[in-house]
Amino acid sequence: MTYQEGRTLMNFRSLVSPDVWRDLVERGRRRTFRRGSVLLCQGESPDSVIALIDGLVKVAQINECGVELTLSLRGPGEVLGEMGALLGLPRSATVTAVRPCTGLVLPAHAFRGYVERHRLDTVVYQLTVARLNSHERLRADLAHLPRVARMARIVSHLADEIGHPHGNDGLVVELGMARTELATMVSMSRSSALDALSQLQAARILTLGRRYLVINDVARLRAAARDEKQLPDGIGCEGDATVM
Repeated sequence: MTYQEGRTLMNFRSLVSPDVWRDLVERGRRRTFRRGSVLLCQGESPDSVIALIDGLVKVAQINECGVELTLSLRGPGEVLGEMGALLGLPRSATVTAVRPCTGLVLPAHAFRGYVERHRLDTVVYQLTVARLNSHERLRADLAHLPRVARMARIVSHLADEIGHPHGNDGLVVELGMARTELATMVSMSRSSALDALSQLQAARILTLGRRYLVINDVARLRAAARDEKQLPDGIGCEGDATVM
């Protein structure tokens, strides 16, 4: 399977014309963010949005127990904080740069005017609903799949979101963070998550880097994510310690 086959990338830039995206870029105030910088903070006032033109960010929420849960990674072409700005609601998540980033900051009122001027209400709604549906499908899959399939599912999801071509048929997913942070995304203990990644590497589906993953065989990864047998005999086992 090639890079494009099965890919379901959807971000704000992919849904608007080049001229409409350019208008947003031209209206924003350019800012750079170092790795580890907080771009948006959960609970704060939605007084601005950020159009990401370079870099990678992590979207996370603090739950009622005070535990940070990584929800997703976002790359160039995203607009961050848009729903809070449109609805006047506090930020629902914290967005942190996991690589150096460049963004264009617009006041919330300017973004609302931009959306109205270009009649983008439907586009923003479409993107929000698509992401909610994707998140719900992912949560449902992770609830019943065995450990290795769950890890393959989340890696496949990240590949769709932020993957880039690697070689002839592969993909690279630049996490910008330690692989152990994937544990919270799949509701596993760190040791179980690392074991699942190691099994996918032993099967030559993945190659593990310190802050990146190389998908050597996209078709086998997607099959593993569907819990179809892709691991050699003797590799893989059921059960894991779930993060509580």
